[in-house]
Order: sequence, then C-alpha cells, then structure tokens
Amino acid sequence: MRTRFLVVGFLFFCGFAAIRAHSAAATVSTLRASQEPAVTTHNFSRDTKVWVSDFELDAGDVKTDKGGIVGQVRPGILERPSKRCERDPECQAKKIVDLMANSIVSDLQKAGYKAERLLPGVEKPATGAWLHGVFTEVDEGNRMHRAMFGFGSGEAKMGLYVTLTDLAAPQKPLYESADKGDSGKKIGAAITMNPYVAAAKFVMEKNAPEKTVKKTAGEIAKEVETHLQ
Repeated sequence: MRTRFLVVGFLFFCGFAAIRAHSAAATVSTLRASQEPAVTTHNFSRDTKVWVSDFELDAGDVKTDKGGIVGQVRPGILERPSKRCERDPECQAKKIVDLMANSIVSDLQKAGYKAERLLPGVEKPATGAWLHGVFTEVDEGNRMHRAMFGFGSGEAKMGLYVTLTDLAAPQKPLYESADKGDSGKKIGAAITMNPYVAAAKFVMEKNAPEKTVKKTAGEIAKEVETHLQ
C-alpha cells in the first residue's frame, strides 16, 4: 500500500511540474510576443490616390562651375551637359531620384491607379497613400548610412527602403538617427530603420543605367499595387 501511495504521489508531482513548465513557457512566449514591435499596417482601396515623394539620396559637397568640377575641364573646351552631370554628385543624385519618382507614377497610372508626384517643399495632402523611401549604404563597420554620391562616397551598391503609409494617420519616421544628439540631417548620416514601419527593400547599383532605374521603379510599383486592393 505504501508503495502504491508513493507511485501515485510521484505521478501527481510529475503532472504538477509539467503543468507549471507549460505555464511558464506560455508566459515567456506571451512576453516575447508583447516585446516584439507592432508593425503598422494600412488598408487601401484601388481608388486611393498614391502620392510619390522623392526618395532620399544625398550628394557630396563638391563645388562646380559651368565647365564641371573646378579644375577638371581644360580651358576653351566646352563640355556637354551630360558629361558635366556625370562629374556633379548633386546632378547624378537628382537624375536618379527624378527618374525613379516619375517612372513609379507612370507605371501606376498605366496600371489604372491614381498617382501623382509630390515635389519637395509641397505640403503633403490630408488623405491618400504616401510612398516615400531612402537610399542607404553600409560602411566598413557595418553601420547603415543614407547613401551619398560624391568622391569616396562608399559602396558601389545601394539599398533602397520604401514604405507606403496612410496620410490620414499619424506618421512614424521611416528611420532614425543612429547617433545620439545628431539630427540625422547631415550628408550621409548614420541611420537606423524604424522597426515599427513596414518597408520593402530593393538593391541597386549606384551607377545604374536608366533601364535599371526604371526596372527597379517597376518592381516598386508592383509592390504598391498589392496594397491597393
């Protein structure tokens, strides 16, 4: 009889321990789930208008004159505007940003959606879907920065993070400054992507030809279409 009570007691103890272990595991799982960032999602209809902002791309501080970069062009020789642009980081960055934004708007319109470019300095509308993004690159220490055009400006490839948010809802920043006390406005600033904002990532060469920029723009437009159902 004593042996039977011992066996029953042992089984009861094992069962109680199993219940406590399961309860503890469930608690840990719940805590982990609560600690994970809650990514904001938006629901848009096919009739929602998409406002496309210029994606952020920095340019190095390189002074230019009418002949291109100072000291680069021999006196008396006129340089074609296209060649001069190749020597000007600001012109190169603007060329990519303009082509990307215009191509996305064009692709969305061709697909039957309402889309318009939101030029810099223009106040954002109160409603609609806002497409914006930032070009990035990683330094030798594996820190992410806003991508920059200019001499010695880092990697040959750029990452491109793009997000679509609801203009009628409070906006969360796509990224934040990685350095404390830094506003993040300086050229090529180190940044950290905001885990609370859903963003699609694309990769592109810095010196990508026009057809590659348009191809990437087409992929972004297709991604946008999946949210306009």
